[in-house]
Amino acid sequence: MSASLDSALDPMEEIRFRKKHGAMWIDIQKETHFTFDELEQIMVIFFKIQKRDEKPAASDLIPRAHFRDVLHTGLGMTDTYMMERVMVALDRGTSPFVTMATFAKAMSLYLRGDLEERIKYAFTCYDLLGEGSLRRETMYQLMKKSLAKASRDDDVEEAVKELVDIMLKRMDLDLDGVINFKDFHDCVVKTPSLLESLGYCLPERSAVYSFIATWCPTWGKM
Repeated sequence: MSASLDSALDPMEEIRFRKKHGAMWIDIQKETHFTFDELEQIMVIFFKIQKRDEKPAASDLIPRAHFRDVLHTGLGMTDTYMMERVMVALDRGTSPFVTMATFAKAMSLYLRGDLEERIKYAFTCYDLLGEGSLRRETMYQLMKKSLAKASRDDDVEEAVKELVDIMLKRMDLDLDGVINFKDFHDCVVKTPSLLESLGYCLPERSAVYSFIATWCPTWGKM
């Protein structure tokens, strides 16, 4: 990411970009944790990403592939399988592009999001079928993907089944055989370390600090 975005913008070009979209940013800011000045810096990053293409699709869009590059190289989110789920959680549409609003809200979540936002986001990432609950089969699929990468053991199926049993016993609070959103929410509020128990879908804190230090150095300490 750094190699493709570190060039300075032409001052007049940046002024035109800010002037063109400033009114839109006022509305977008209301849905983020950023001040307006901070949001402007995030939008300049968006503009630099957009300029990677000689003929951008539109002034308020970037390709999903470029956005994934930001998450991968800028925020250290490298799990290919989970990245597909992340894109669904951030933008349920089928467009190959990401809007300014989606980009800003995603950056707000990753850089400044509170626990409630992260719980809702993580659950959406894990809810593969969009049913509002996590079935045993879904949990098995998610955990098998994670364990297969972390383990050299060719036979991880039994280990995954045991972990799924443990997770259900711990998080299925109403004992209905699935983990619904309330189960997940209440367990994570009580034990925040369970937030990414089914797969890493958020950047590590060190990656967040590094991103801010590189691209938003004028921000105050978080």
